[in-house]
Amino acid sequence: MSPSPAIAALLEFAREEPDVRVRLAALAATLHLELTPAQRGELAQATCAVIDSFPAAAYPRHLALALAARIPQRSLRERLHALAADPAEADAEAVASALEAAGDPIRIVPLLAGLHQGRTANYRLLAALPIERALESAAELPEPRNGIAEDARFWWALARARLGDLSPLESLFYADDNLPFLFWDEPWSAYEQIAAIKPLPPRQHAQLLALLAQADADEAAGTLDPEQARALRLTVWAATGTADAEGTPLRALPAAGHPGLEVPGAGHLDIAALLAGPAADTQPVPTDAQLAALIAGEPAAYFIPRLLALAGPERPSEARIRALGLIALAADLRAGRPVAPHRRAADFMRNLPRPEPVIDAQVITAARAADDLTAAPSSRPQLASHARAAHGARSMAAPHTGAGEADQRRVNALIIVDGLVRLRFVAGRRQFIRCWIGLPQAQAAAADAPIPTVDIPDEGLALSVELCWQGQGAAGLIHLPAKRSARSEDCDLPIDVPEGIDQLEAELLFRFKGKVFEAVRLTAAVEHEGRPAATGADLQLAVQFGQRAVIELPERSAFDATITFGSAEMRVFAGKGGKIFDLGSTSALVRLLNDKLFLKDVSLVRRRSQQGVDERDAVLDADDPDVLELFCDLARHGATLYQDLRSQGFVDPGERLQLVNHDPKRYVPLEFVYDRGFPRRGARLCAGWQAVLGGEAVRCPACDATEAAAAGGGRSDTICPLGFWSIRKVIERTDPARLQDLSTPTAPRRRLRALNAALCASSDKVPEDNRAELGATLAAAIPAATVVSDWAQWEAAVARDAPPLLILLAHHDLDDGLDYLEIGSEALDEELKWRFRPELNERLINPPPVEPGPIVLLLGCLTAADNAEMGYSGLANTFTAFRAGVVLGTLAKILGRHAAPLASELVSELVAVDMPDADFGTVMRRVRRRMLGRGYLMALSLVSLGDAEWHLPQSHPGQARPPADTAAPP
Repeated sequence: MSPSPAIAALLEFAREEPDVRVRLAALAATLHLELTPAQRGELAQATCAVIDSFPAAAYPRHLALALAARIPQRSLRERLHALAADPAEADAEAVASALEAAGDPIRIVPLLAGLHQGRTANYRLLAALPIERALESAAELPEPRNGIAEDARFWWALARARLGDLSPLESLFYADDNLPFLFWDEPWSAYEQIAAIKPLPPRQHAQLLALLAQADADEAAGTLDPEQARALRLTVWAATGTADAEGTPLRALPAAGHPGLEVPGAGHLDIAALLAGPAADTQPVPTDAQLAALIAGEPAAYFIPRLLALAGPERPSEARIRALGLIALAADLRAGRPVAPHRRAADFMRNLPRPEPVIDAQVITAARAADDLTAAPSSRPQLASHARAAHGARSMAAPHTGAGEADQRRVNALIIVDGLVRLRFVAGRRQFIRCWIGLPQAQAAAADAPIPTVDIPDEGLALSVELCWQGQGAAGLIHLPAKRSARSEDCDLPIDVPEGIDQLEAELLFRFKGKVFEAVRLTAAVEHEGRPAATGADLQLAVQFGQRAVIELPERSAFDATITFGSAEMRVFAGKGGKIFDLGSTSALVRLLNDKLFLKDVSLVRRRSQQGVDERDAVLDADDPDVLELFCDLARHGATLYQDLRSQGFVDPGERLQLVNHDPKRYVPLEFVYDRGFPRRGARLCAGWQAVLGGEAVRCPACDATEAAAAGGGRSDTICPLGFWSIRKVIERTDPARLQDLSTPTAPRRRLRALNAALCASSDKVPEDNRAELGATLAAAIPAATVVSDWAQWEAAVARDAPPLLILLAHHDLDDGLDYLEIGSEALDEELKWRFRPELNERLINPPPVEPGPIVLLLGCLTAADNAEMGYSGLANTFTAFRAGVVLGTLAKILGRHAAPLASELVSELVAVDMPDADFGTVMRRVRRRMLGRGYLMALSLVSLGDAEWHLPQSHPGQARPPADTAAPP
């Protein structure tokens, strides 16, 4: 094949161009053309020159590395392999990522190993690699765990199809479940991602075409949903390259030949006039893809020099990059490669062509065989190793976590608009927020605070990333390495910026196993084309809150969603991008809790007392008019709240929820959401209420057997306890201001301390017989139970014994407008009986401190909301700052008579744990149910603050209790 003068001119342009962005665009355009071996060598040399002219971690260097990985030259590829394996190379992970994106078989083994470390993003990369050479059977490719996002399962199914097993992919499309998130966007977005897996093994290619034929027949017969069929067709068209995203068959243009060797004829297109735009304002402006389709009708020898002329140095950089990008788009169309209608020419790093194979890999041993793409020694490109000398070379087999070093990594971000890096948004465009966690980097914005130093497992961490802004949300995954100098991979989150705004403020949430790891506010000015530059600030990142200690328990149960509340808005992060909802006014519900619930409880207690019923033998009277009225009122308020949220697109986010409340003055009543319809006045409890309150089921045997528990619309004749989220779900409440003060579980310290000691104090306003009953319960259940009668005794016992269980049945009241907690007799001196709010501190809870912190039961008359108290988030929330493990309290006013029986029930439940994996969130749900079944209506208002993943110590009747995980100080 003879060299093409047009391609030679393009390569010379790239070598001489001083603007690195324009130079990279020219190099990227060259990749789309058919090159001779000598031209490949020139391209490699020019690309390596860019790599070596920038320091480690520089964004242009990373772009050049991505281009280098696409060049089919063996000597260059081997040097990239060496850099990726070099522990002293600062950009080793960037090189590895470039090789993976280019489909280099050398990365199969590391990607397979990463699956066992939770890196589910590897499935997409493996689907594009010849894993059939590395694995002998489909069973060797591990299946994603339950709860993993649908997209990961889709890529796993595509990868498994390479190994001859198409059944998971077929099941995915024929199942009734939701389609993977990949297919929720417009078709070309999914198409371009799936098309990257080409070329396929012949067997997979044939199987996919057969599946497509079967889908056509099944849809016609009504056995395949149209949406599922659309997604299946899109997958087959993209993976096989038989059609574009709209179903148009793909083919190379007639007589295309070698794009650089055609001879231009007469009557050619005026490309300069075409790019200048329509003559009249009334004519539509063609997209870059449409322009490229017109240009592709010309031979490359014609359009390359003319587009190069339009990329001259006298023109703005954006216009030059666009002209070079049109070369790539036109070359793709001439070669029969699909081009999405929305593709912008300036986005030159998107859809780079896959290189032809340069390695006949025996991927298990990473042996490389020679191929015919050799280069003379003098033309082999050299790559400089940009090492971080401070760290030196280390073995890749034993990752260095940087023990003893402060972690200086933080969230970084930049904005990608049309393939160009910016620090401001552009109105009227789709753009991408590229974010990662790593050391601060030039040309990017970095968060205002680093990650506090915590130990990260050697295999690193899989973190989900979610963007939330107005009606838009996007999600992705990153992997954070253990090495404290290493960065995560990039996560690109799309965002459509409208006209008419001058500043954009969004929220980025990084989560581990569904719980907050880091929350960052992102702010940047918005520029408008044709207007003077915006006066606002460049991209800025401010850390809002985070709990890095969450990663110290890698095997924690996954939470389904994180819900944040502040500024009257509720944001839900459930794995598919943050969504914003208006919670509306909840004051009526709060008043109902504080007034009606309290009064009904008083009425029921008095009635049982008049009837001679012992409170220990009480049960819920499902025929009592007061009980039914209260349940109906609560369910109506909860159903109203649920329907208001549903009207905004809200869907049930799952069974385990983390709630982070930024507004301590406002209660977010998630526990009282009711999702089983709006009960009619006079509605009764459902037939399954006793089974529900006496067990652990999350499905009602009566309601869930019918359609009564379905979507929640319309009126209902029954009230199901499982409709209340406090009875069905685990809700972990956390205060963002105190996330770093919590006592949290870790892998070696998963359990709270054994309950071999307890400290109890109560106000004399708790009836004497109830106090005696609680004392008897403690004496029978706990070997060393201490009861004190004033604050001085309490503080001395806490300091001396550091008991694992604290029971505080205090009376909350006011003195000259200042609120206090009272224990003991009213006749005591103020210093002994009262502790005002400023006096609440570590001395009362965990002064040494001891880990794990104690369980604190804060129960008693008026310890919840009243005119002077901000409810549960006021007092109980304060106690979490004192290194308590878990704090338990109420959301509504509690009857003094009920405080001691509730404490007795809780103690009995805690010491009776017989499941090795019982966590506090599950136990709290169990306690609410049992107390409600015994007629204690205020059990509905029980809530806990602290990590729901604490496991409770097991007790075995007749056996000695195990020693505490952490001994108290002498």
